[in-house]
Parts: sequence; structure tokens; C-alpha cells
Amino acid sequence: MYSKRFLLLVAAAMLPAVFLASCSAKAEEPQDSGELKVLRVALPGSLSTIDINQEAGIFNYYISSLCQEGLVSISGEGAIEPALAESWEDDDATVWKFKIREGAMFQDGTPVTADDVVYCIQRASDPVLSPGTSVYFPSYLKSVAKTGEYEITITLDGPHAGFLWSVSNTGGLFVTSKSFAEMAGNLGSPEDLVMGSGPYQVTEFRQGKHVILESVDTWWGGRPEIDIVRIDFITDEDVRLDAFKRGNIDFTINVPAERVEEWAAVDGAVLKFMPDRSYQGITFDASIPPFDDIHVRRAIAYAIDRQAIVDDILMGHAEVATAISSPEQFAADMDRDEAAQKISEVFYYGYSMEKAKGEMALSTVPKGFAAEISYPDSYPDVGRASRMIAEKLKQIGIELNVREISLEQWLNDVGDGEQGMAWMIYVPTSAEPGEITSWLLDARGQSTNPANWYDSEVAELTARVGVAQSLEEQIELILEANSIAQEAAIYVPVYWGRTAIAFGKGVSADTYSPYTLLTKWALAFDVPATPAPQSPYNDVRIPKLRN
Repeated sequence: MYSKRFLLLVAAAMLPAVFLASCSAKAEEPQDSGELKVLRVALPGSLSTIDINQEAGIFNYYISSLCQEGLVSISGEGAIEPALAESWEDDDATVWKFKIREGAMFQDGTPVTADDVVYCIQRASDPVLSPGTSVYFPSYLKSVAKTGEYEITITLDGPHAGFLWSVSNTGGLFVTSKSFAEMAGNLGSPEDLVMGSGPYQVTEFRQGKHVILESVDTWWGGRPEIDIVRIDFITDEDVRLDAFKRGNIDFTINVPAERVEEWAAVDGAVLKFMPDRSYQGITFDASIPPFDDIHVRRAIAYAIDRQAIVDDILMGHAEVATAISSPEQFAADMDRDEAAQKISEVFYYGYSMEKAKGEMALSTVPKGFAAEISYPDSYPDVGRASRMIAEKLKQIGIELNVREISLEQWLNDVGDGEQGMAWMIYVPTSAEPGEITSWLLDARGQSTNPANWYDSEVAELTARVGVAQSLEEQIELILEANSIAQEAAIYVPVYWGRTAIAFGKGVSADTYSPYTLLTKWALAFDVPATPAPQSPYNDVRIPKLRN
């Protein structure tokens, strides 16, 4: 199993600083009079569970970022900052000690303890219990132990400078109450929900429908101004746009490029575009014929007209990708132009129908063959790009059937060993240079990456990434391994994404960055107040918190 957080885009705005305030032991319930502030969000996909340990899609991250915390968190600028750990220190990046924030509480009013954190790290790093997050706790984690009333110590097998990302809530750690998790029959389900220490508590979850979160006063940072966040899952683009026109949506992401003008024309709407650092490209499983033939893989790579996809499908709101990681993924550590220059040296197959035909002639299937590729219904632009690719492949004798499937099915199918050709859509949740490639190029053995691919040279390079003495050395190793994978035509980058987001009338956010929805993002929004007697959910009651 793999982490599934790669799907979809990253979006919106974040609070530039954390505000401390005193907390009481019990969350207040919404009142039946006065005013409420309700933020209504639409996401173009759905979830089968809100337990991120089980399903770590990017939408799971957006929800969990409001209700659960890691030892550290990420700022709107992509920097690591304190969360449940108010401080930490390391001995040669090998032994890490974290001081747990005294006074931190779960949403039921019980304190966050060192025992809870140890339990959650052990659970998150277990591939059986946590198929969604265990990949972010690799084999170099040797032990985790409570070493004081408010202290835990994590020991690694050697120096790993990037380890902090693993215990962040953009990596693999989402702390929950140990007692709550052990009592839950099905953690993350509509019946059991989740329990965290963040500023919002999930009070209702309907699979494929919506999630409702309510503010609490148990969070160490104080009670948020927005009382309720409702997140609706709407995969039908006509339905989502109609809801926005009617004023039933305050904020949404991933507006399809071909419909941007329709969204922008809505009264009071504000649309913004931003590089989201996402990688979108083709993955080949070389264990499945005829994709076990490098000439077939090369032919397809040459036949993909990336520039036409960016210009005609994405209306220029993307960048042709020549490697897995975008320059923005390295820009926190070096100048973007320098990063772009380094990435330009990675091997890739440029568009050439003549070379594509030549490779097919050398292959084991020179007369062509039929294949299939699927894309998630939450990504209509990828569907349109798939159909453009299919038209090109007809010219070299390949009949490519393009199929739309649900987000849940797409997540489950990735790396299943049954797809010879598949889309990879990955949105990094951190500014760690090797985040995307740590999985895509993981070459410890078969089935450790979505291509089910092993290469001894890449395995040696990726092993060195974790113990690199500098970020520059780390980036050099990443790009060298990336180049080998692309020369073998295992991964074929298509484009680095930009996301279109839409704010409704009267709705704004303090700041905006590619990291925002991975922060406690609702704290950054401002929405008009709603009279409490009028349900802000249309057909859904105002929920009450469980004691």
C-alpha cells in the first residue's frame, strides 16, 4: 500500500502567526440566537474515511489540518513551526527530543499526553494499521519512547536532517486520543469520526456528501472566529458552479481551466491562480506487457505533446514538466532560477512523432495494441489531457481507451500492479526537496513505488538522499535518480500544475500560498455573519458537539 496524499491540488491562505489564548476544558455549543460565522467550502471529490492513517488523499489532509495536529506544523510560507511540540532538539540529527506543549487538550477536554503521542507515532508508522501514512516513517526510525512527563525521544539509525517532516501534520503524524482510538469501532467512519487537538472538531461526516467541523475552545491557540466549516463534496462541475452562483459556496478549488470565465462572471466572485507545485504525469508499470518493452514506453513518451496540453487544455495555467519535482519544490532552499537550471539537466523525452514511430517500429508490437488509462472524476482537465494523448497515440497504432472513475477508486488503483499505464497526480504537502521522489523513486524493492519498479543504482542514490550533509547535495542526488527513471521511461512528466480557486461574494483570506490548506486554514478566512436561526446548511441541521 502507498500513501495517497498525492492526489489533487494544494490551495488557499494561511494565518501568518499563531495566537495564544487561554482555553477552557469544554467546547461551547452553537447558540440558537445571535450570529454565526459559517465557511462553506466545496471540494471536487469525496472521501470514504476521515482517518488519514487509512486514506491519505490530499482532501484528507485539508480536513485533518483543522482538527488534528502533529508535533510540528507548516506555515503559510512552507516553514516548519511548533505545534504539539513547543520545542525540540536533536543530537547529530539522530536522537530527537520533543517537549510536549503543557495545557494542550483534545476536543473532549482531556489532556494531550506523551503516551498519546508515542501511541500515534507507533500507529502511523505501522504499514498494517496505517497504509496511508506509514511511508513517511521509513525504516530508519529505530525507536520512540516517553522520556519525561511531557517529553518523547525518537531515535533514528543515523543522521536524517529532514526527519522533522515525518512528525508534522503535513507528513505522517496526526495525533489523536489513544483512549478514543482504542474505543472506536471504526475510526474515521460516520459513526466514530475522529478526535484531535486542533481548533475544529468534526461533528458530522457523510461519505460522499460532506464533512462539518465546529470550532472548539480547547485548542491551545484559542477559539477561532469562524464557528462552523462545512465541506461539501461535489464532483459534478455543473452542480458545483450552480451552487456557487446561488451563493451556497463561499470557497472552492480546482476550477477547470475551460470554465474559468464562467466562474469569474459570477457576481462578487474573485478567482486566483497559483503554482501548486503539483506533478502530473504518466507512470508505466514495466512488469505488464507490452509496457515491459522500453521501446513502447519511449514511443508513448515521444508522442505526448506537453506544450499543446498546457496551451490548449490548461489555457496556459500550468508549466511543461521536464522532471518530477517542479522548481518551486526546491525554491525554499535555492533561487528558483537556479532550481530551474538544475532541473533542465534531467533527461526527458521531448515531443517528436517521428521518433515515436521509430520506437514503435523497434518494439515487440510494431503494429500497435490497445490499452486503457483512467483518471479521477475530480480532475476533468486530466481527462481532457488524456483524450489529447489518445489522439496522438492513434498515429502510432495505439488505441488508448480513456476512462473516468471515482476518486476513491482511483486512489485504490494506484500502484495495484494491474495498470500498465496510469496517471500520477501528486501535490506535495511540504517544502522538503525530496518529498515526491521519496515515494516515486523509492527503490528498496518491488512494490515500494507506484511503478512497482526496482533499479539498483536508483536504490543507492535514494539511500544517500536521507543522509546527505547539505540540501544542495540532497537535490543533486534526487535529480540524478530522477534522470535515470526518466531515461528508462518509467515516469513521463507532463505538466506542473497551477490551481484556480474561487472566493464568493464577501469572502476573503488574509494571505494566500500553495501551503495554505495544509495549515489551520479556516483561521485565515473572513466571512459574513449568518443569523443563527437560519440554517447555514440548507437541509442540514446545526450540529451539536459530543461531550
